[in-house]
Amino acid sequence: MHIRQLTTSEEDFKKVVDFLIENFVPEHDMGRLSASNLNLKKALDWVVFNIKEAAFVVEDNNGEVVGSIGLNRTSPWYSDAEYIADGWLYVLKEHRKSGVAGMLINKAKEFAEEKNLPLIIGIFSKEDAIAKADIMNKLGLITVGGLFAAGV
Repeated sequence: MHIRQLTTSEEDFKKVVDFLIENFVPEHDMGRLSASNLNLKKALDWVVFNIKEAAFVVEDNNGEVVGSIGLNRTSPWYSDAEYIADGWLYVLKEHRKSGVAGMLINKAKEFAEEKNLPLIIGIFSKEDAIAKADIMNKLGLITVGGLFAAGV
């Protein structure tokens, strides 16, 4: 397996969009906020927005994507201080616990360090949220809050 940064090429764009739509969308369950309620134009714009800053894929030896992270530069509503945030982080079920998430998160940390900016990665999922948070902590990220939901 290897990790690489996506380019803004049509081929890379299509590769990550297909990966997310075919895998993330059917799996992501957040009630009314589920990815199955896909707004394709908004999703495509979001992928472009992230690729322009940085997006990475882990590919297997056949060139198939098994995980991806999109990154974007943003700031809190109360400040102009910027940080790098994830636009998505997704690993195929069959490749979880294989180090793919660690490869992606470590690459995101490296990218943020190169930009001299903090990195904030969110968990926007009902499934295994605590286990996912534990993985983030084991990879050197600290917990700075959480998401709490009603009506989803």
